[in-house]
Amino acid sequence: MLDYEFGDGNYLLAATYGPDSMALLDMMLDSGVSPIVCHLNYHLDDFDDSCEEKLASYCREKGLRFETCDARTINQEGHDTDFKKWSRKARYDFFLNVYKKYEATALFLAHQQDDVIESYLEGASKAKYGVGKVTTYRSMVIVRPLLNFTHEDLIDYCNSHNVPYSLEASSLEENHLRSDIRRNVIDKLNEVERGQILDEMKKKNSNRISFEKAIDAAIRNHEDLNIRSLIALPWDEYANAVMAFVNRNAKKHVSISEKLLNDLREMCLSTKTNDYLRIKDDIYFVKEYDRIALDNDGLNMPYSYVIEKPCVFSCPTFDLDFSKGALDRHIKEEDYPITVRSVLPQDSYVYGGYLAPVKKMLIAAGISEDLLDIWPVFLDKNGKIIYVPRFDKCFREYHTSKLVIHPEKK
Repeated sequence: MLDYEFGDGNYLLAATYGPDSMALLDMMLDSGVSPIVCHLNYHLDDFDDSCEEKLASYCREKGLRFETCDARTINQEGHDTDFKKWSRKARYDFFLNVYKKYEATALFLAHQQDDVIESYLEGASKAKYGVGKVTTYRSMVIVRPLLNFTHEDLIDYCNSHNVPYSLEASSLEENHLRSDIRRNVIDKLNEVERGQILDEMKKKNSNRISFEKAIDAAIRNHEDLNIRSLIALPWDEYANAVMAFVNRNAKKHVSISEKLLNDLREMCLSTKTNDYLRIKDDIYFVKEYDRIALDNDGLNMPYSYVIEKPCVFSCPTFDLDFSKGALDRHIKEEDYPITVRSVLPQDSYVYGGYLAPVKKMLIAAGISEDLLDIWPVFLDKNGKIIYVPRFDKCFREYHTSKLVIHPEKK
């Protein structure tokens, strides 16, 4: 039922023993995941201790790890002046401590459709509307998989699946943690009014949704991501897209941190046309002009070097000696500074009087996939391709200038 690809990491679940979080807990268990259940006891009402005891008992019954926090032990500054703000900080401080303790992959929250509408009505002037399914906060990845469910849907789920819960826990949230909008507006909406607000949110998000669709299609089809579409997304959707892209294409499960998301965004916005960013082990994000790809073995990294004048030059991929010129390769002194880089999909070069795609011609010559990934092209100072080394399995080097490619070093 949950639209989320779980890996082998530790997952946290924030739970109150209300129907929303208990339904989510049951769905996670049904997906084969045993989350670490996190509960914060505010001691605001007589039944707070009872809810904690029942939740702890349920976790013992299911063999789940249970982490609890007594709000009375937390710094009380702000408790009496702005309880909603204080309680939010208390919650997330607690979640972050547990997150670090278990080196968690993600924190699951049972936010549902009412939370989406509340977020929209409270901040309708913002560039994005509603609550994101996957977000990041203080280095935590936060997942909200129930945003399409109503509170009543989740009560029905608990009843039909024999999941225990307490409406008193929901009452605590309504009375102390929710805004006046939730109590005075959202709770009084009928189905038609609720639908109208959701439709309004969708219309205002139309541009964002078009970018999301383009990114979603690329992910489904195992295609590279368009950088313009990716960075046009609001942060929450950007984080969601990156994680979905990695989960879809990586050969093993990888956790995406907030720092990695920031580093990738910085790389996307950089003026460097070719770059790469290590995710984990030999898995990399690869930037090639306006695209982001994923490399699973560290062998397909793009490279680009600028050579100011005829000289001897060495790098991990190739060695060259053009110190006495390279006219035998049709490279003239007035072409400098030249750029030597890996082949890009859009590259074309004149072969036998005809303009043809470089990759297509190299593949037709029988080049291997690994060698194709590192084969160099030479561009003049104006960015025009002026030389592509010939590939032929039976070819013998006849140039006086030297160029040696080292695939084993890549």
